[in-house]
Amino acid sequence: MFTGYSGGGESEIRKYIIENDWLECIIALPKSIFYNTGIPTYIWIVSNKKTQHRKGKVQLINAVDMYVKLRKNLGDKNCEMTANHIKQITQVYMDFEPTEISKIFPNEYFGYNKITVERPLRLSSKFTLKAIEGLRYDKVIRDEMEWVYIHLGDRVYTDLKKHKDKIEKYLVAKENKLSPSNKSKLLSQEHWNSQLNIMEGAKKLANHFGEEQFNDYNSVTPLVNQTVKGLKLDLDAKCIKTILDAISWRNEDAERVIDHIDKDQTVHYVPDSVLRDTENVPLDQSIHEYFEREVLQHIPDAWIDESKTTKGYEISFTRYFYNYVPPRSIEEITAEIFELERETEGILNELVND
Repeated sequence: MFTGYSGGGESEIRKYIIENDWLECIIALPKSIFYNTGIPTYIWIVSNKKTQHRKGKVQLINAVDMYVKLRKNLGDKNCEMTANHIKQITQVYMDFEPTEISKIFPNEYFGYNKITVERPLRLSSKFTLKAIEGLRYDKVIRDEMEWVYIHLGDRVYTDLKKHKDKIEKYLVAKENKLSPSNKSKLLSQEHWNSQLNIMEGAKKLANHFGEEQFNDYNSVTPLVNQTVKGLKLDLDAKCIKTILDAISWRNEDAERVIDHIDKDQTVHYVPDSVLRDTENVPLDQSIHEYFEREVLQHIPDAWIDESKTTKGYEISFTRYFYNYVPPRSIEEITAEIFELERETEGILNELVND
């Protein structure tokens, strides 16, 4: 009915049936009318030979209240529909008219475009001791490398092979299931020295930049690249990226990180995966008008990733047949509380007197 994400299996099934105009009617049945389940159940009437007056439309019949209670439960079954109920539902279906329990919608009413709303990544950068020390370890296997370094110290850079058995026992004891490639890195003296080189390079960069905080990542990257060349550090582009990732953090007050600039000077920003969100836009509404009205007014720098837009379908009886019941008035609730207090006092008096 409505589970599953746009583009997923359940939604695609609904989409295929509705867009082919096969769905005539869905009937919502009462709960607990079957022996082995109490969940809501529905009857789908599907046809590839719709009559002319039903084409392009779907009828929903809400029969959840059409039942009689059983005197004794039979498993999960505690009610049943009578022949008269079935006759009523059949007549509602045949009439094909909107009533209190029957609603008729165009096929498109159940569809929506799921759009992905992106917001720009904003980063600040600063060389700190904690960030630099963390570069000793590969972040993918940081916990394992930290344990090894705590127990072996600088021997990991000179005679790691001698301690392979100790590391293997630790992994077995902790039931650590590293992938073959990550385990190979953990036991590789070359990989340890590669991380050490990155950390040492970061220390030299830190001595050069000091404790200055940069709030424009776009200027930090070329600045660090120039400094690496100037200091003749043995750091390739991948190593520099590792250092920049370690010393940078999200900061909503920082400048937006630029991805690229088109020839016409249109600027494209790097999306922040943490701030990524989605919106469901009804098919009968313009995506861009909806976006301007519901999103841009609140988040001016957001944009739609058009490549991720998908079409989905969902059918929610609760939404279509919802009847608002206003809360009781304060006066009514207050009177009920006073009445309960009077009854309570009477009971207490009887207990005390007895």
